[in-house]
Amino acid sequence: MDAIAEKLVTYVSETTYDRLPQEVTFETKKFILDILGVGLAGAREPGCREVVEVVKKWSPNNAGSTIIYYGDKVSPPEAAFANSVLMHALDFDDTLDSSAIHTHVSSFPTALALAEVKGKVSGKELITAVALGVDITCRIASAITTPLSWIRTATCGSFGAAAAAAKVLGMGEKGILNTLGIVYSQTAGNAQCLVDGGLVKRMQPGFSARSAVLSAALASKAVTGATHIFEGEYGFFNLYERGKVKPERVIENLGDHFGVMDLSIKPYPSCRMTHASIDAALELSNSHRIESKGVTEILVYVSKMVSDMVGAPFEIRDNPQVDAQFSIPYTVAVGLTKGKVFLDDFASDTVKKDSSILEFAKKIKVLIDPELSANDISSANMVIRILNGESISFKIDTLKGSPLRPMSFDDCAQKFKNCLEYSQKSSLIENSEALIDFIFNLDKKEDVRELFDYV
Repeated sequence: MDAIAEKLVTYVSETTYDRLPQEVTFETKKFILDILGVGLAGAREPGCREVVEVVKKWSPNNAGSTIIYYGDKVSPPEAAFANSVLMHALDFDDTLDSSAIHTHVSSFPTALALAEVKGKVSGKELITAVALGVDITCRIASAITTPLSWIRTATCGSFGAAAAAAKVLGMGEKGILNTLGIVYSQTAGNAQCLVDGGLVKRMQPGFSARSAVLSAALASKAVTGATHIFEGEYGFFNLYERGKVKPERVIENLGDHFGVMDLSIKPYPSCRMTHASIDAALELSNSHRIESKGVTEILVYVSKMVSDMVGAPFEIRDNPQVDAQFSIPYTVAVGLTKGKVFLDDFASDTVKKDSSILEFAKKIKVLIDPELSANDISSANMVIRILNGESISFKIDTLKGSPLRPMSFDDCAQKFKNCLEYSQKSSLIENSEALIDFIFNLDKKEDVRELFDYV
């Protein structure tokens, strides 16, 4: 076993709810509320219903773990997969801005699916498993020093989800190690689908969640996996990241600092790499009257990674919603035109039919700011050039929703309610306050299966 794997295994094994700082348990509940809300809102989005239909065919007895919103029960791996897809469909879930990854979207549906089939899993146990899974995801991602090539939400998230799965099942160190080693044999997720606008982008964390559930089940039957998982010759850091890592970051302040404290909640339902530009657009729209006909061009200066991933001229391809979610020109045009950016702006029909937004987007050019680090996603400098020769500008260095500009629990509760309204499911809308109360008091619940009375 390599040193990093050994320390993480011991950490997961020995950490109990009572060892979690109070602020960590509170933040974990807040992020569980957030990921649940965006999942319920995402249930009807492109690709989601299709995923549900596929996994239902494979579980004809309606037994196992519940798919939120739909209420069907399927095998635990497929429930984790389907719920993760719902939670990621709108690209509205939390992020670790420093690494451009999402975290709860793998660990939470994994822990939830296993908690339901195990039974009698308390809220404290669920919180502990999710907090540990998210922390490990963040730690592994933070060790990587290069811009995106793999979708690290999926690659790093597979290890966090595996840790959460093992914790829910109450495994000892040997079982935890094998769960991590087995999930490594299934770890995947590349960035090409993001560049190409494929619907499978929203499914990659789900593949990790499904793999984690399966890995824990196999490990519980004494199936063994790799042991030199991170630092071996063909371990994750060498094989996937070509050794361009700072491995000491994985175990730095282990047990004293938790990744959930570094996360951001997204105020806009698009790729986090578009958010600095949206923040700048909204600031300018609030202080100036900006109309497309009066603008010659808009220049948005961002990091190389942001430019590469979401800076191309806006183009509608096979999946208009995905194209819009991953486009600075589109999201900036919406922000400047409407003074807000929310879920209904990304509906496929809206994206295709709002000609004023599409025309405005053509005037927006994304350029690389050489003064920014290559993988900075928190900064954007917007310059709007007006027909009369004047220009206005605004620079963003701190994203809304980040730990430096945080959203409170009440802010998250309002976002949650808005998501449930968007879901158009009357029972969810009626139960919104009860759901908020359930998550707020999750640490007092003796059996988390009660959650499915509401979702």
